[in-house]
Amino acid sequence: MLSSLFIRNFRSILELRLDFSFAEGKAPTGYKTLALMPFLEAEDGQRFVPCIGIFGANASGKSNILMAVGALKRLLKGGVPLADVFEPNLLNPKFQETSLEAVFLLGPHRFTYRLTYSAASISEEILLKDEDPIFAIRRLQPQFAPQLFSAAFPKERLEDILRVECSDGEGRQVKSFLHRMALGYPGLHPDLKRPFAYLDGGLSYSSNDAALPLPVAVDLLALVLGGDRLAALREIADVIRRLDIDIVAIGMTETPLGAEERPQRGTVLKQDQQTGARHSIHITTTHRDVAGNPRELNFIKHESAGTQRLAGLVGVVLYALRTGGCLLVDELECSLHPLLMREI
Repeated sequence: MLSSLFIRNFRSILELRLDFSFAEGKAPTGYKTLALMPFLEAEDGQRFVPCIGIFGANASGKSNILMAVGALKRLLKGGVPLADVFEPNLLNPKFQETSLEAVFLLGPHRFTYRLTYSAASISEEILLKDEDPIFAIRRLQPQFAPQLFSAAFPKERLEDILRVECSDGEGRQVKSFLHRMALGYPGLHPDLKRPFAYLDGGLSYSSNDAALPLPVAVDLLALVLGGDRLAALREIADVIRRLDIDIVAIGMTETPLGAEERPQRGTVLKQDQQTGARHSIHITTTHRDVAGNPRELNFIKHESAGTQRLAGLVGVVLYALRTGGCLLVDELECSLHPLLMREI
């Protein structure tokens, strides 16, 4: 679970730490008998808020918090130029670099991951476990915990991986070492793979710039349902049906498209980023007409913007709950009725 986020010199944010711990003494009287606990409890007894809302005036930096999380995830994905995610505070020159840090708990252990970077290089990358460094890299000079070493991966080989695969060849680190080790050498050590898996898949965010399409939400939820996309769609439809917006069922069919073929109006284009394969997704919702008979409608053409946003949002909420991950959503209330907000 997420313990805190630290952001320095990113867009309008000069320096900010968000602490998600649950303040002692704040639980309501008789909380032990409540059906839903007002906090999450880690294995070591620490308590954290299950849900938090951040509000403020326009241009106060709320969306930039989510954008900072997005920048951290993009840096961890690899392949993105540093200049594309380096957006310093342009009104205050106090800091020359950006620092992003996430503190999170996996089982009984507390991990801290921190990246400090500019448009040209990563000057610092640190991964801590219970305050002890697993690795600490400063200006391409590494320190590795002894437990990372093995006969196949002595210190010298780890240094070579950093120098050859994570640098530009001119003495500057330009790619995340954690990303390279967790994906390229997954069997090396769980203290590399598990933190990466949490930051990559357990820390999700949704911006208000574009609602998460329902097919993407279905694919995401299917990851924790053995790849069963039909089961994922049924779970999403079950929740939407309980929200009392008159949708009885949701259907989805996928049709392959040629390289130059355009999707039909009222469908969603889906393209595999690795293979380039293109599919047209036709989504239907079933309602009942005035006589009580089932009637299929086109999801894209006939459902409201709020319903379309809600369907994708439900999928990612279910994914976060299933995985124990953390979901950050910008302007959660956008296009949603207040009663739907309460249900979510």
